[in-house]
Amino acid sequence: AADTKATNKNSLYDSYIKAFRWASDRIAQCPEGGIVGFVTNSGWIEKLAFEGFRSCLEKEYTSVYVLDLKGAVRGKSSETAKREGQSIFNILTGVAITFLVKNPAKKGKAAIYYHNIGDYLKREEKLTRLRQFVSVKGIDWKTIVPNEKQDWINQRGDEFDMLILLGDKDNRLNKQ
Repeated sequence: AADTKATNKNSLYDSYIKAFRWASDRIAQCPEGGIVGFVTNSGWIEKLAFEGFRSCLEKEYTSVYVLDLKGAVRGKSSETAKREGQSIFNILTGVAITFLVKNPAKKGKAAIYYHNIGDYLKREEKLTRLRQFVSVKGIDWKTIVPNEKQDWINQRGDEFDMLILLGDKDNRLNKQ
């Protein structure tokens, strides 16, 4: 939460984010490192509030593998929802499989690998593709290089950073 500029940080206190933190703290105690795997909500991959979370993953691990199974249809228009496809769990929330690798012998930021399962897929099509992968080596991973805002997907530019600030809700002198 300390590493995000988002004002609404409620989602950072979800149980699955706490599980990531717990696993990171546990694996940090292992001198030989290890691998952590999660099947979670996929919202953290792109949402603004999770920029600090993504930054922590990059700092604390050697490699991060994210398999985005999509399926996040809640609150989306018809075409955008169709592109997401069906969820593999028959829910309205997107799903991601994440593998976090910690190798204490390697220093520096994590290599981040991402794979999007595909657009417009039905549940069974996604499950068939998952069965075909067999291992992480069989997946066509895209290497992600985060920008300075810790965006992994749909990276923001800096065009709006030059705008003049009209007000600041945290500045008491602005309030009347």
